[in-house]
Amino acid sequence: MTTSDRWRQRVARFKWVVAMWVLAIGLAGCAQQRIREEASTQLREGQYESALATLKEGVARYPDSALLRAGLHATRGDVVARLVAQAVQERMQGRLDAAVEVLERARKLEPENPRVADLLADLRNERHVQNTLEVARQQMQSGQKEAALRTLEGTLAVAPRHAELLSLKRQLETEQRLEAGASAHRLALAETRPISLDFRDAPLSFLLEALRDGSGINFVVDRDVQMDQRASVFIRSTRVEDALDLVLSAYQLSRRIVDPKTVLVYPNTPEKHKEHREQVIRVFHLAHAQAKSTASLLQTMLRIQPPFVDERANFLALRESPDIVALAERLVALHDLGEAEVMLEVEVLEVKTTRLTELGIHFPSSLALTPLPLPGQTGLTVDSVRSLNSGRVGVSVAGLLINLRREVGDFNTLANPRIRSRSREKATILIGDKVPVITTTAGTGGFVSENVNYLDVGLKLEVEPIVSPDDDVTIKLGLEVSSLAGEVRTAGGSVAYRIGTRNANTQLRLRDGETQLLGGLISNEDRTNANRVPGLGDLPLAGRLFSSQKDDVQRTELVLAITPRILRSAARPDVAMAEMWVGTESFTRLRPSPAMRVASAASSGTASSAAPTASARATAAQPPALASGLDLKFTGPPQVKAGDTFALALHATSGVPLAGLPLSVGFSSDTLQVVGVAEGDYFKQSPAPSSFTHAVNAPGGRISVGVLSGADKGVRGEGDVMLIRFKALRAGAAEVRLETVDPLGLSGVVPAANKPAFKLQIE
Repeated sequence: MTTSDRWRQRVARFKWVVAMWVLAIGLAGCAQQRIREEASTQLREGQYESALATLKEGVARYPDSALLRAGLHATRGDVVARLVAQAVQERMQGRLDAAVEVLERARKLEPENPRVADLLADLRNERHVQNTLEVARQQMQSGQKEAALRTLEGTLAVAPRHAELLSLKRQLETEQRLEAGASAHRLALAETRPISLDFRDAPLSFLLEALRDGSGINFVVDRDVQMDQRASVFIRSTRVEDALDLVLSAYQLSRRIVDPKTVLVYPNTPEKHKEHREQVIRVFHLAHAQAKSTASLLQTMLRIQPPFVDERANFLALRESPDIVALAERLVALHDLGEAEVMLEVEVLEVKTTRLTELGIHFPSSLALTPLPLPGQTGLTVDSVRSLNSGRVGVSVAGLLINLRREVGDFNTLANPRIRSRSREKATILIGDKVPVITTTAGTGGFVSENVNYLDVGLKLEVEPIVSPDDDVTIKLGLEVSSLAGEVRTAGGSVAYRIGTRNANTQLRLRDGETQLLGGLISNEDRTNANRVPGLGDLPLAGRLFSSQKDDVQRTELVLAITPRILRSAARPDVAMAEMWVGTESFTRLRPSPAMRVASAASSGTASSAAPTASARATAAQPPALASGLDLKFTGPPQVKAGDTFALALHATSGVPLAGLPLSVGFSSDTLQVVGVAEGDYFKQSPAPSSFTHAVNAPGGRISVGVLSGADKGVRGEGDVMLIRFKALRAGAAEVRLETVDPLGLSGVVPAANKPAFKLQIE
């Protein structure tokens, strides 16, 4: 075998090895691609663990494959993100166990993921909160309101901003204020029955002794209190705590409740307040309001030292007495309310109509004669001009053109954006282009610089919604539609633009879901151009044969439709929470209203089997028994048709005089819609004017009503307290029920009224 033959064999063997190597690489690449496609299919079908297992097997088989390693890392992150999103959705729908199972799957795939660990911890707290809520509700149903309040306060230390915990806690505190007339944040005296005092020019020691004998309350007197001070006190059937406040104010003294049986008495001076008043440090973490404005509110209303404000963390810290802190909590709860949110559905329609007609004969409008050079020459000379004749003159005449043109166009330009905005926050939409405007500046030494500015051209919409508590939406609207009308070139070569604009600014007030159309932004252009033969084209009828006329008519109208849809209603604080009695200027503390104090004193007197021990100078007063109570019922049609509007009345029968009737009504919001709420004729039986307020929470299915009478002797008898007009939305069963009612009487206690429910069928 020659050398050349051996060389050929080696080259052939090398080619065969290279081909096998390329084939192996191709087969490996195809296998890796099949693994990726199989994992992608399993991922789409929700088999997350199987997809990751497939990729892991591929990496083990092909450890040098960058494609499979990158796919494994990307798929693991994608799977964990999907599981976290699924767990969050399950949590929002209240399925905590399902959310925990999903997160456990994610933790097995990525044990060190901090997001998964935080969500699991939150779910454990959420489950603890749900158990606490269940226990607290059971305690409320069994009448253990103090125990329910302690249960809630213990869990609020773990979840201080949980909405349901805070709502239930505020409900308990409101019920305690209405029933007992005392704040849950400060100590109260053990004796609450009414007492009577009758002293003329008596020293302080006699009055304190009479209060001690009549109520069993012990007094500790500061060393600077002058016991021989004299005053006259005449009190009939007053709560012990109120009687004590009146006596101490007559002697310019203040007090602190040490325990339910002991009271410390000291002079009402700033120095003594600092010495004897206990103080509490309370930190308020605000969710919606600004800490600076909340601190200003507390300082103005409570006349206290400026609180510490941390604007970065949005919290404030307060150091004051428990009475002041209790008031501050009420004020912060009323001030730190979330803003309402509204979705604005906007539809902008631009209707453009074009009518173009071009008809006639376009005759030549010019005749051009051009001298031609001699053959062999490229230009004209003096000699060639001298020999110029008709054969060396070129003629240029435009052709005859017949115009038969008709164009008709209708154009609709539609923009349909949706904007979600908070109440009193401005939102802006720009649909269009940014047109560059170049400005050239020449400097010394031939230096030239160019600046580029941009103009917004198109549709610009600015809206600012304001959501009211009665679900009305006031919208401040600004609309601007601009377009390029032409270019303007300066002497230096810079380009500017003429901008055509149409503006509309208005303010609307719409109901939730109501649509308003705004139109009338009309632009009309009517242009006529004619090319005529002089003289002949001006003839009355035959002139059309010697002319060509173009008529261009353009009409543009802009129509705007806007529909607000409330996503989160504005806050509606209860009347009982919004009104606070805070004592006097010198002794500020949370107190029940006078009507509640009367009711509480009478309740204590009738509930007690024996009067408190009294001396000859102080006797307990017992209120007379009531003749009858208060009965409530709904009256209305038992059956209506879908789409009909009907009225439902709350009828009252009372044997005792009523001064007011705060209440709340719940209704089926999925089948009923409130059209209107009006006062009935019950409190109008008296010639004295009455006050009627109401607030409707349509998404929550709740109506809050407050009725107060100005009659000195109250109103008793029978009549309708209020009238509610509903609209039946769809077929099905509906229910209207009285959820809460707190009747206010003038003397004595109005027995707890019944809470009727009214059911009707919608066909």
